[in-house]
Amino acid sequence: MTIAGLEPCTQRVAPRRLLALLAVAALLVLLSGVTSPVAQAAEPQVDVQRELAAIRELMRQSQEAYRAGDPETALRLARQAYLDHFELVEIPLRIIDPNFTLEMEYRFAEWRNQIEAGAPAAEVNATVQELERGLDEVEALFEGPGLVAPTLVTVASFSILFREGIEVILVLAAILGYIQTQNPQLRRPLWWGAGLAIPASVLTWFVLNWLLRMAPIGREVLEALVSLLAVALMFYISFWLLRRLDIRRWMEFLRAKVWDAVAVGNTGAVAALGFVSVYREGAETALFYQALLLIARRLELWIVLGIGLAALALGVIGWAIISLGARLPLRAFLGAAVAVIMLLSVGLLGNAVWELQQIGVIPMTLLGDSFPRFNRFLADLLGLHATLETVAAQSLLLLIYLAAWLYVFWWQPRGAGTWRRQGTGAG
Repeated sequence: MTIAGLEPCTQRVAPRRLLALLAVAALLVLLSGVTSPVAQAAEPQVDVQRELAAIRELMRQSQEAYRAGDPETALRLARQAYLDHFELVEIPLRIIDPNFTLEMEYRFAEWRNQIEAGAPAAEVNATVQELERGLDEVEALFEGPGLVAPTLVTVASFSILFREGIEVILVLAAILGYIQTQNPQLRRPLWWGAGLAIPASVLTWFVLNWLLRMAPIGREVLEALVSLLAVALMFYISFWLLRRLDIRRWMEFLRAKVWDAVAVGNTGAVAALGFVSVYREGAETALFYQALLLIARRLELWIVLGIGLAALALGVIGWAIISLGARLPLRAFLGAAVAVIMLLSVGLLGNAVWELQQIGVIPMTLLGDSFPRFNRFLADLLGLHATLETVAAQSLLLLIYLAAWLYVFWWQPRGAGTWRRQGTGAG
């Protein structure tokens, strides 16, 4: 066979080989570019963790010197923290978030200026606390959120709206079921009242957000108060729901609450009933999301994702229950939602205790290296701080929840049997 005879085959094979080589080259290029900006910024020449640890130690020494009446040493240590360490961190940090880098520069400058001006120790301490927060955010930026923290945030966000929404659906279903048999003309005012409660709930969120920004108290105190209030509400709601995971009993409870109001037949009263039934849950939801935002900084998009998924699920379930009269496994839904809310309240409690420790309200006993190190996003979300007080408070609340859960599902004389025998559904 001549060379000419091989030419057509070669012409067919060569393009294939060329395409394969191009595909391999493109894959290598893609793989080389997969590294995120955080990873690209955090090159080995800058050990961010070591530099941040050095900054924190110098900040502690500077504070001790300032309280001891030695502003010169305090100022020298403050300058050393910035010039010898934070300037190294700034190099990769500018690539990730240049605006935040500039903000941190201002915070360091304000700290030094306060020391030079002989400001009261309380003011200097407040600035140092803001710097501590900033260093925590820097650490989180270099670590990245990972997979666990965004997943937990999404699940928590979903569970907040889903739990509140399920309660609204069941209340409205009970009211509508009674109206349908007694006075069907009252359906419209009920829907008008319920519909107006939704924008009112959104407005409540904005008002809460504004009040939190304008409140004349420190940020740490404010965050601690919001977190503690949310924990108290979640604690109450969790036990309230655990007592009513028996759906038949819950529906009897709901009907007993609403039938008297519907029996009056007053249009305004029914509209008000619809508004209050929805707005009560909406106001709680607004507070819970405010608390979640405090512990899920830079994970706001995952909160929005959880809200969207919950709204979609509630739309489907509401249509199935109210329009079709479907029987759904609401006990399983509510049980899972209660578990997530319990976990979220444990995280909020840990962060509340930590905030109160930062301002000196609660003593701080550091656990040091005996406490495992977690991803910064995950630690903030679950309130995992290396102090004996936060761990003790969270452990106590967790044990209370565990005991309540075991009692409802295992030790309650009639609860466990009822749970297993009854069918699923809302009717």
